[in-house]
Amino acid sequence: MAHENSQPKYNQFRFDTGSLSLNFVATVRHRGAHPRDLLPMPDALQKWFHLAGLAAPAVSKKDHEEALLLREAIHDAVRSVILDEKPDKTDIESINKAAKFPTAVPQLHITADGIKWETKHPVKAGLAVIARDAITLMGGAERNRLKMCDSDRCQMLFVDHSPANRRRWCAMSICGNREKIRMHRHRKKSPEKLGCQGPKK
Repeated sequence: MAHENSQPKYNQFRFDTGSLSLNFVATVRHRGAHPRDLLPMPDALQKWFHLAGLAAPAVSKKDHEEALLLREAIHDAVRSVILDEKPDKTDIESINKAAKFPTAVPQLHITADGIKWETKHPVKAGLAVIARDAITLMGGAERNRLKMCDSDRCQMLFVDHSPANRRRWCAMSICGNREKIRMHRHRKKSPEKLGCQGPKK
C-alpha cells in the first residue's frame, strides 16, 4: 500500500527510467520502504498524462482505477523478469488486454497546417501506448537491460542504456550519491570503532 510523504522531492514525477511504461510505474516512489503514490486521484493521472505527452482531456474514477491496476501489473511483471522469475499470468493478461485498445490516430486539419490526434477514449488509448511499451520492453532486445535500483528503499525499475550495462542506481545523483555518502560515513566511523576496542589479549 502506498502512503503519503511530506517530503516535496518525493512528490515529483520521474521521467528518467528510460521508457514510458517504467516512467508510469515510477509514479510510486520508494517502493522498498514507505511507498508514495503520486497518482492518488484522477486529476493527478490527468496531469501525468499531459507531462508524458499523452492526451487525456478528462479522467474518470473508473479510468483512474484501471490505470493503477495496469501500472501495478507492469511493475510486477517487469520485476519478475529482472529477478529471472516467471511473471504472474494475470499481470500478463492485464497488459495484453490494455495493449489491444486502439491508439489515437492522426488527422490533418482542414487547413493542412496541423495534426489532431483522435480517439473515442483518450485514457484507454494512452494506457494502450503504455502497455505496448511494456510488452516491447519485456519481449524485445532491451529485456536484458531491465534493472532495479540497488537502493533497498528506492527499488525503481529502469532501462540501463549504459554501454557496459552495469548501471546500479536509478540515478547517480540520487540513490548513487546517497550510497557514496553512506559509505564515506561508514569509513570514517570504522577507525574510531577500532580505536575503542583496546589491545587484544
